[in-house]
Amino acid sequence: MIESGWFLVSFLIIGIVLLVDPKDSGVGSNNNSVLGMFSSPSSGQQFIYTFSSVLIAVFFILTVVISAMN
Repeated sequence: MIESGWFLVSFLIIGIVLLVDPKDSGVGSNNNSVLGMFSSPSSGQQFIYTFSSVLIAVFFILTVVISAMN
């Protein structure tokens, strides 16, 4: 049961990494690339960043639990 959750979390992390384009964070009417680097992420991007951070933490905890069980 825990192993299947571990696989699911790992595939979700891989999917997020492959689907999210970090170069796309400066979208808007601003064409200056230097100022675009300092712009704050949109709410959707902030959700993806937070969600991936939670998934990474869950992945770590599940890895420690599985390791302790064996």
